[in-house]
Amino acid sequence: MLDPISSLPMLPIRYGMTSVVAVYGSDSVDLPRSSRLTLSQKKSTGFLHLDRRDGLASEGIKIDAGFWYADFAVGGASNLSLLIDIGSGDIVVNPGIYVPGKKSKNLNITFENTYGTTSKDGTGSATIVGDLYSDKVTFGGLTATQIVGSANGTSPLQKSGIAGFSGQRFNQFPASSNATPFFQSLCDQKKVSECRFGLALSDDGTGTQILGELDTSLYTGDLVVAPIIENWVLLGDLVVGGEVQERDMVIELDSGTATIVGPIVTVSAIFNATGIQGVLRSTSEGDLLTGYFPCDKPPTVGFNFPSKTNASVAAKDSSSAISTKSSIFNIPLNAWAAVDNGNNNCTAVLSGQNYEAHPGLWVIGQPFFQGFYIDHNLENGTVGFATLKRTSPGSTTASTASMPTPTGDTIIHKHSAWAMLVLAFSLVVIVTMKGDVAFYVVY
Repeated sequence: MLDPISSLPMLPIRYGMTSVVAVYGSDSVDLPRSSRLTLSQKKSTGFLHLDRRDGLASEGIKIDAGFWYADFAVGGASNLSLLIDIGSGDIVVNPGIYVPGKKSKNLNITFENTYGTTSKDGTGSATIVGDLYSDKVTFGGLTATQIVGSANGTSPLQKSGIAGFSGQRFNQFPASSNATPFFQSLCDQKKVSECRFGLALSDDGTGTQILGELDTSLYTGDLVVAPIIENWVLLGDLVVGGEVQERDMVIELDSGTATIVGPIVTVSAIFNATGIQGVLRSTSEGDLLTGYFPCDKPPTVGFNFPSKTNASVAAKDSSSAISTKSSIFNIPLNAWAAVDNGNNNCTAVLSGQNYEAHPGLWVIGQPFFQGFYIDHNLENGTVGFATLKRTSPGSTTASTASMPTPTGDTIIHKHSAWAMLVLAFSLVVIVTMKGDVAFYVVY
């Protein structure tokens, strides 16, 4: 859940960036050094449900309408279902929920947080106001003293609230509160042996969330490592049909976004190249390009990490932890259908939207995560990608039969053809008035 987009920095790539102090050694006396949270998935109409169990206690993590939720204890309140959001940095609980713990401290500071991509179609925004407290927060058996926000008035957040796992840059609480993101607090307070966490959600309905370590037993092959600009913003290349079409795109990984959103011009070119029908409509937040495709023919679209440019730079530095060869990670085929409309017609999980403050920005939401182990390393300032074990090959790479065959001027095997699609794509406008909204069909 982007928090908010206007705060996104445009900084040069830094290798080996240290976001927080790493914690090692035997001087830590607190309990777990790492925590593994097992996930199981059940499907129902409209959204996915995930239940997490760890080895010691029953905990809940659920994906509801495209958003992840997990059980937290905040102060004296337990079993709070908070949205897991690596696109924001604060913990906020909804009105009437916060119960002060034994060591709670009222900071006498108010907050006003604004969040983007709050709707399951990747649009929407919300502003939340409230009061700040210092209190204990527990998640997965790990506890940290944390600045938390107790919302007042009304809140558009579902369930109990939101827990941000991003970096300091995306904190919105006032600087006077000295707030840090929850996972960074775990690192700073020596509650984990390594300042990293992993998200592993497979395509067979099971998965694991890991705090404080890299679990190599969950994935196959090498971990492909890319540098970040900020947590969790990085550069990547766009890959369509196995061919790199655009390089060095600014991408934010965001588990709090239920779709995948890219610039309208680029997404329109992808739709044209893969036979997806695009519909451009006006919304209160600008134009939104939505795609429709035969459910049994999802396209092959993905991203190259690290970007070819970053890989080339890393190859010249023998001490770099960045991978020297890029790898393609495709949007899982079974994640392409955001909505099944019936009659073999599906709404695509990929949509187009322009962020005025940051032209060209991509936001990759949780559907992309399926089938991959994604390691978030705050110590090194990197993100690592690998394919989960026991993942069906069809989930991350397309077979020839499952991909629409481009024809005529939609063939994209040549970069010149792709450039023509991006720069000279045409909109044949068919205006259909439905209320006050105009719809445009993109060909």
